Amino acid sequence: MSFSSEPENPWSYVFLSFFRNNPAAIARDLKKRGRSELSWGNIALASFANTLFVMFLFNWRYVIFFFLPFFYLGHCFSYLNRYFRHYGADPDKPIAWGVSSYGRIYNWIFFYNAYHAEHHFRPKVHWTKMEAFHQQIAELQKREGTRVINHAHMLGFLDPNLPKRRGIQPSAPVSASN
Repeated sequence: MSFSSEPENPWSYVFLSFFRNNPAAIARDLKKRGRSELSWGNIALASFANTLFVMFLFNWRYVIFFFLPFFYLGHCFSYLNRYFRHYGADPDKPIAWGVSSYGRIYNWIFFYNAYHAEHHFRPKVHWTKMEAFHQQIAELQKREGTRVINHAHMLGFLDPNLPKRRGIQPSAPVSASN
């Protein structure tokens, strides 16, 4: 059974995405970029695994009851941020592929990464030029319905204009042909 293109429930996205990473798929993607990228990826993974093993030898309680839960929760916050950078975006309009937030402090702290629709529209624009780029395309964004939230992305669930999720409806079953 296949599903419609409705967005995933934010809770399952945030708390389950960590377990969806496939190291073999990541290695294949790195290999496409070149052998050196794959080598550096393997070095990073081996370094992390060795560090975790040594930490475990010194204090297994710390690793199990402090490090691993906070490592997991850190990833969950990252997925929460990612979810609201895209929730309500319009996948059919390149200028509206992301959701932006224009808070000055938030953008200053996160290197203007909250200009997310602008980033998707022109990914090669340097972060220091993102505000000027936004001003150049602001009218086009308004016409195309680019979504903007007033909060930091990780607080996107507080947005009063949050699009409502429709129920996920299974699509017609796919029949196998002989």
